[in-house]
Amino acid sequence: VQRGARNRRTPYFEATQRYGPKGFTVYNHMYFPIRFDTFEAEFEALLHGVTVWDVSVERCLEISGPDGFRFAQLLTPRDLSKCAVGQGKYVLICDSDGGIVNDPVLTRMDENTFWFALASSDALLFARGLKNAYPDLDVTIREADVAPLQVQGPKSKDLMAKLLGPEILDLRYYFWTEAKIADAPVVVTRTGWTSEIGYEVYLTDTSKGTEVFEAIMEAGQEFGVVPTGPSDIRRIEGAIFNWGADMTYENNPFELGLGRLVDLDTEADFVARDA
Repeated sequence: VQRGARNRRTPYFEATQRYGPKGFTVYNHMYFPIRFDTFEAEFEALLHGVTVWDVSVERCLEISGPDGFRFAQLLTPRDLSKCAVGQGKYVLICDSDGGIVNDPVLTRMDENTFWFALASSDALLFARGLKNAYPDLDVTIREADVAPLQVQGPKSKDLMAKLLGPEILDLRYYFWTEAKIADAPVVVTRTGWTSEIGYEVYLTDTSKGTEVFEAIMEAGQEFGVVPTGPSDIRRIEGAIFNWGADMTYENNPFELGLGRLVDLDTEADFVARDA
């Protein structure tokens, strides 16, 4: 595969090379390691131990500015007034015809700043295009320079407590906190794509990818940590959808049984409401 300007390496690329990745794909224009062992062995490691995935290909759409809340609400039919600063939500980004453009994990970073961790799609361009319909909104739309890693499996709590201290165990499901790993600033969320206990580590100084990856691997040695790719086996067992495979912009939330993510009984103003 030829590497060029259209496809980028993740901040963890050099670190992952040390563990012998056996496959890559291209996701959001980045090289994504999809496995280091057999899919069955990685499934067992996730079920019984702790795994680390480079998922910095989940590029974060950042919405900010004085009208950041209002614009973020336009994107999703889930009522964001119920999402506190420091909290996250699984949301759908829907177009004016009700079609699903993406299904990210949203985190509310402050009153008017939101991160949407995107599946592989053109949701950033969709948001920039939508801004043209609301020229009076004072909002900034960009790709945040952050790089998430997933630390997943029943022993992930042990690993994270060793790395960050026992207070990390107080972090509630779908909430986030700030921390440091290898002296690099990170945002840690209690989320994952596995239906297992797990965390996501968003590195906000992407020059420190190798140091952070190796610090997590070193802390996890006594717990049998292994690097893996995403486990489609486990996420299907856990009824977790994959945008682009299980749904596209041709589907609406109700067709997928995701009506719980559509808050029609609120005053939330979103572009898909009429549809």
